[in-house]
Amino acid sequence: MKKNSYKNMSFFDHFKDLRRLLLRSIISIIFFTCFVLINKNFIFDSIIFSPIRSNFISYTLISKLGYFFHQQINIAPKKIIIQNNQFLGQFNTYVLVSLIGGIILSYPFICYELWNFIKPGLFLKERKILKNILILSSILLILGLIIGYFILSPFAIQFSNTFFISNFPKNIFSLNDYVILIINSTILMGILFLFPLIPLFLSKLDLITFQTLKEYRKYAFFLLFIIASAITSGEFITTILIFCPLYLLYELSIIITLIFNI
Repeated sequence: MKKNSYKNMSFFDHFKDLRRLLLRSIISIIFFTCFVLINKNFIFDSIIFSPIRSNFISYTLISKLGYFFHQQINIAPKKIIIQNNQFLGQFNTYVLVSLIGGIILSYPFICYELWNFIKPGLFLKERKILKNILILSSILLILGLIIGYFILSPFAIQFSNTFFISNFPKNIFSLNDYVILIINSTILMGILFLFPLIPLFLSKLDLITFQTLKEYRKYAFFLLFIIASAITSGEFITTILIFCPLYLLYELSIIITLIFNI
């Protein structure tokens, strides 16, 4: 559909298209939520509870990385006790994880539907730019979710399990708190990886420039290193593992800003 014909559409035609978009998006979320519900054992045993196992892939790789730097690093958590102390607690967790999983799995389809909805109202150049932004945002989100699950979540678990204010309290985690920790760590990093899009939009509004990002690079370097140190309690190897993706995001924001403003 050309842009002229798109302009000739009435309000109700646009509303019908929007309704179809919402309906298909809701159906996709329901479909993938049911998919997660059906695969309960795999989702919880192999994904949700995997980071508390000592043989989790992240702990193994970090241990091997420590040997490379001639340091002995063992961040694999000791025996962690997770208990459910709420009526319907396990069922509520089951539904929550399934719904969030359904939303994450349906994200690419929703982006595709959103693209089809707004594409007719754009010029050819605008279509190309927006299409690249949608593709880039999907890639960044997926990378962020992966790093959040395999890097940030294990460190959060290890810190929570080893931090004590006294010898008297024992760390026994509730099911709800543990699942929320995994979800927050994973989704937080996924959202954080969308950071390069912010400088891009600000540059389009002429609020910042490519040169501005370059000039503040050294300040960003130290600030991100401090943030990474705070997250990992100052452990050198783990600090570097968190710092590198964060700083690469800043460098990526500079590159994206340059490319989209050429």
